[in-house]
Amino acid sequence: MVCYIWIYVVEIMAQENYSTAYYKKRIEKLTVQLKKLENRSKLWIIIRLFSFLSIISILYFTFPYNLFSTVGIITSTLLFLLFVKKSIENKEQLNYVQQLIEINKNEIKASQFDFSGFSKGEKYINPSHPFSYDIDLFGKNGFFQLFNRTVTKNAEELLTHYLLNGVIDPEKRILSIEELSKNKSWSQNFLAHGKRLENEENKTSIKKTVFKSYDFRSWVNAMQFILPVLTIILTGAFYYDVINFIQFIVIGIILLIPVRQTLKTTNRLHKELSNIGPKIKAMKEQFTIFENISFESPLLVEYQNELFKNRKNGKESLAKLSKIVKQAEYRDNILVAILLNFYLAWDFRLLIEMKKWKETYDYHIETWEDIVYDIETLISGAFFRYNYENQTSAPKLTDNDKKEILIKNIGHPIIPLDKLVKNDFSLTREQQFAIITGPNMAGKSTFLRSIGINIMLANAGFHVMAEEFVFPKMKLYSSMRTSDDLKDETSYFHAELLRLRFIMDAIERGEKVFIILDEILKGTNSKDKQEGSSLFLQKLNKMHVKGIIATHDLSLTTLPEKYPSMVNRYFDTEINGDEISFDYTIRDGVAKNMNASFLLRKMGLIDNP
Repeated sequence: MVCYIWIYVVEIMAQENYSTAYYKKRIEKLTVQLKKLENRSKLWIIIRLFSFLSIISILYFTFPYNLFSTVGIITSTLLFLLFVKKSIENKEQLNYVQQLIEINKNEIKASQFDFSGFSKGEKYINPSHPFSYDIDLFGKNGFFQLFNRTVTKNAEELLTHYLLNGVIDPEKRILSIEELSKNKSWSQNFLAHGKRLENEENKTSIKKTVFKSYDFRSWVNAMQFILPVLTIILTGAFYYDVINFIQFIVIGIILLIPVRQTLKTTNRLHKELSNIGPKIKAMKEQFTIFENISFESPLLVEYQNELFKNRKNGKESLAKLSKIVKQAEYRDNILVAILLNFYLAWDFRLLIEMKKWKETYDYHIETWEDIVYDIETLISGAFFRYNYENQTSAPKLTDNDKKEILIKNIGHPIIPLDKLVKNDFSLTREQQFAIITGPNMAGKSTFLRSIGINIMLANAGFHVMAEEFVFPKMKLYSSMRTSDDLKDETSYFHAELLRLRFIMDAIERGEKVFIILDEILKGTNSKDKQEGSSLFLQKLNKMHVKGIIATHDLSLTTLPEKYPSMVNRYFDTEINGDEISFDYTIRDGVAKNMNASFLLRKMGLIDNP
């Protein structure tokens, strides 16, 4: 993929394509913090060890136990549990800082065109999509890998959806991205919590878990009170020698039969809650930092209102769900589970608490979870905006597809900035199609992909790599890369026709489209190609379709003489003796110089004249 551009990148792998001063400075601070947490982690291991040994010592040296020894045992046990909790909290903070360091390191590597820290999106490659396959969106070193900063699979899929299909209100998203780009530390903190949750082996969604049914019989509501009363009476009877130990055990087993009746449902709930426990904790942390920052952009304010200012508060709901998860975790130890159920009807209470939570919050959790994923997509745009701040701008999308197209200094994000040649492009109200000619390797295909990438970004509500980008709200369709298919017995030419038919179907459906074509009808002879291409362009012109076509066929450049709505643009090359040079700059007019024979001679494939 993207071999047409990647040849530029290999030469400068060690150079930085954008400033990484912020990322390096933050790594320095985080490394100091990491060292403190690592030292603290070692200290907690020692404290926990001595605390545990103190319990063993008291148990051994104070037998038989009296009041003071019992207090000592209880106190030392509570201290041990407290130290374990503090140790776990320190470990979580340590992992969190490590994730932040990784985020900043990945940005530094990305500045050197090492995108290995980000998803390639290969599973989204689809040759049948209107444009994504042609512009090398997915795959190794594709644009998606440069742009994507999502850390959860759901957010990655949402970002992919936006890029492939656009959004309803791109202007609103642009404002949020602009604001997030100025809150880099906050954005990184948000992603770091997300990375912690996605690192868990189980990727179960919270909403999928809570939407599941955990039904139980109505008698469970009464048994949550009756069972503890009966077991306390039973224990009292045994303590005062009313019944013996065997009777106590037999009656106790009988009392636990109702718990056994719900065990299948409770075990399933326990398993599901255990799976989403880390996810709930991570999302709760994200909600906390989201609540403690003041945003001004409409979309982010809207999200904050949805999460924190509605009657159903997102943070409070996760806190309650987190308590239910903790309640379920107490069942991990079978002895503890038996005691809890015997004296507190624990499983019944767990089922009832989960039912109450579902009745109050389950239809809101889906919205809250989607907000978290959407913020990740906005942060992806914010990183792109920050890294290329001087190279990007907010696009202006117009509702009227008859208005002019005005693009200044457009570039392709994959090309290193020190190699990038930016170009202007425009079509007036009266102009519909640009015919671009030029020799091989002069920059035609790269320019087409630059236009395509930036149209996609604008429609998806992201900044574009251009100084100015005024464009109608139109869907992008392209035909730049087709291939034959032996499995489906499809020839190259037939594949091209199917692709053009696919584009024409969209036009005939009434969709507002912008078309990018690159050397169409390559699968037939020159005369057929010239005539077919010309007639196809004339039909597009008649249908008032806007677009660009790159071609080596100079006969097409005569069409603007007949149709004022078509214009000629070209890229040029300069040949001096045995040297060839390109300036990759688009101009008005028709290409005069071609270089195929020169390049063949340079490669020793043909003889000198």
